[in-house]
Order: sequence, then structure tokens, then C-alpha cells
Amino acid sequence: MAFSCPTPKMAQNSLKIRLQGLECHFTWKLDYNRSKLHKLRETMIDISSSEGVQCSWTGYLYNFLAYLHHALGSTEDALHCLKKAEEAIRLNSPDNVELSLVVHYGNLAWVHYHQGELTESQTYVEKVGRLLQDNPSPCPGVVWGERAWTLNKFDVSKRKAALYCFRMALKGDPENKMLRCGYAMAFNKSVEKKDITPKLRSEMLEHLRIARELDPEDVYITVMYLQRLAENGQVEEAHKLAKEVIEKPLDSFGGFGILLYFLRDYISNDSSIDLARRTLERHPNSRQLKRHLGKCYKWKIFSPEEKRNPMRHILIENAVNLYEEVVTLYPKSLAAKLELSAMYKESGRVDRADKIFEDLLLDREGMEPQNLQKIYNWYAQHLFYAKQDASRSIDFHKKAVEIMLPTDQRDSSIHVLLSIVHNGGDRAKEIVDFLDGLNGEGAVGQF
Repeated sequence: MAFSCPTPKMAQNSLKIRLQGLECHFTWKLDYNRSKLHKLRETMIDISSSEGVQCSWTGYLYNFLAYLHHALGSTEDALHCLKKAEEAIRLNSPDNVELSLVVHYGNLAWVHYHQGELTESQTYVEKVGRLLQDNPSPCPGVVWGERAWTLNKFDVSKRKAALYCFRMALKGDPENKMLRCGYAMAFNKSVEKKDITPKLRSEMLEHLRIARELDPEDVYITVMYLQRLAENGQVEEAHKLAKEVIEKPLDSFGGFGILLYFLRDYISNDSSIDLARRTLERHPNSRQLKRHLGKCYKWKIFSPEEKRNPMRHILIENAVNLYEEVVTLYPKSLAAKLELSAMYKESGRVDRADKIFEDLLLDREGMEPQNLQKIYNWYAQHLFYAKQDASRSIDFHKKAVEIMLPTDQRDSSIHVLLSIVHNGGDRAKEIVDFLDGLNGEGAVGQF
């Protein structure tokens, strides 16, 4: 009986099936729109550039960054990051190095496959097979851990799944401090502030306390812990911990934003500005710190007490200069552009703010709906406060509301439209008819 040799197409299909069975970033359903992937890539680049020392999850970071580079079409950058990932994994996981490379080899297999390099792809698929053949589970604890870390970083919608993965990882390695810290972070990030009950807050604090005992040098854990302490009314203890963190030279900026929020909310705007400035002086090339300082300026500029300060214009000018630089450093950041528009408006340069919105609206084709909704809401406010154009402001608030995403921007625009109705504005009936036409979205019920 004659047997026919498999055709190249058959071999490629067989390889694709095996690739789809791998545990790696390409099979974890991390596909998203490009603007989201760009934002994530910028965040991962910032983390990798600010990390002062190699740590146990550095390999995870570079594996994830490699996936983001590849998803955005930068194969050369992806391969460079995969090389750094393997170096970090071999350095930080000497006792379990081979199993720690399972995700890494899976990523390499996929990148080579997409490059049309099927032999190389097949080689890495077989490497993964050999690593797992004697393992009792098809998904070792180290793989669960990397998947958990990645999902937690990827998006708020993935954090419940991240918690499950951390639990699965901890089953096989309950004393692993990296996993314990990761679980505590994910648990604290998985619940929205409005949903936190006293019992849940106590549970959050306990997970962070345990994580901090396991790794007292982890600044991110300490900052999350002091933030929860303050929210729980233990402000004095939180102040003490914050002072300890601030007195140390910060070479890694994990949790730095949370620390600045704490200083703003529980001490003063000036204290957050002072810390951001001092840290930036030590790391003058950090674009991440420049962005943090810009936010600190913004908080103070819009604070009630600062609006009465006759020297406020100096701070506004500093903020304008800094935000112009931040936009050049983060050219795809919508948030940075919108914040710069607000600074221009405060400085009296309304025409420059107008230009930012005009450019954003011209570039809206294919834009993520949530970003478009945010632009419409911000532009509506700009038209009302900076241009005194109430009618066009209503038009753009309506555009924001038409995008059926439950966001703060949509709630803000609904609130404005309802206030016009309550006050009997000229377009009140039109707005009521518009809200009535939203097919049970609940807007009219808020009257």
C-alpha cells in the first residue's frame, strides 16, 4: 500500500495546530486594537527602562514586550526583547530554568512561524514538548505565574482571570514570595473603588501585609499597602511608611504614581510636586517621571486654593513647557495631548488647544470607541468653557453619549445634558427626545 508524503501545506497546518496548543502570549487571547497595544507597549518600555535591578519577573516583562512589538509589526524589536527575556530568565531562575523557558520558547515558535521560518518554529515547538514530557501537569506553576503576571498587566478586564492563574501557580509553590506579591497586587486591583466593602478592604490589607512581610523591599507593595491603610483610616501609620519610602533613593518607579496620589490626598499638592521634582533631578532622562511631574502640576493648577494664587500663571507656564515635552516623548498618548490642551486653555492659548482637538478629530477614523468618546467629552467641555459655544458643546456631549460604553466620560456628558433639561435650556426638548431614543440605556431614568 502506497503512502503519500505530507504536502508542505499539510505540514504547515499540522504545525499551526501544535502552536495553538502552546502556553504563551500568542495563545492567551491578548489581541486588542492598536491604540491599546501602543499604550501597553509604552508602559512596558517605561517599566523596563526604570527598573533599577534585575528581578524575578524581568523575563516576564521582556516576553510580554516582545509580544507587543510583534503585534505592532516590529519583528526585529520582538526578537531583541526575546533575547533579553532568555538572559533574564537564565539569570533569575537558575533552579528551575528549563521549565521557566516554556512560555519563552512558545513565543519564539510563533514569531518564527509568522516570519515563514517553519523549521525554526518546529524546533521550538519540539523544545517545549521535551520540557513538558516528564511534567505531571501540561501547565507548570511557573507558566501559570507568567500568565497571571501578564494578564494582570494587560487590562482591567483580565484581572479576574489573573487571580485564577495566580491561585493555580500558588498551588504548586505556596511559599513563592513573587507569586504572593503578585496575587496581592492583582487582588487589590481587581475591585473597583465603589465596590469595596469594609470586609473586602480588610482582606485587601491582609494580602498586602503578608506580601510586605515576605518582601519588605518591594516598593510597589509598600505603596499599595500604605494607600489601603489611609483609606482604612490608619492615616498616621500610612504617613510613617510613606516617609520611609520617600527617604530612600528611588531607582525603580513601580508604585510611584500611587505614592504621588497619596501625598496629594493626605498631605498636599506641593509635597507631590516636590517628590516628583527631586526624583526627576536624579533621573533627568526619565520620560515617565516627566509625565508624573506634569500630573502633579495639573492637580495643583486645578485645586481650589491655587485658583486664588496671583502667581498661578508661573506654574501654568511650567506645566505647558513640560507637557509639550511629554507629548513629544509619548506621541501616541491621547491623555497627554488632552492634558496639554487643558494647559493651553489655562494659559490663554485657546487657539493651540483648538488645534489639538482639530487634529484629533481629523484622525478619528478607526479610533478606539472609548478614546473617541473621551475626545468628544473633553471637546464639549472645551467648547463651553473656552469658546463659550454652548450649542456646539451640546452637540459633542450627545456624540459622547451615543457611544454606548459605560465610562466616566459618558456619565459626565449625560449629567451635563440632564442639567440643561432641568434648567429648561433652549434645547431641553431636543435633549429629552435624544435620551429617550437611546433604547433603554437608562439615561432618561436619571431625570
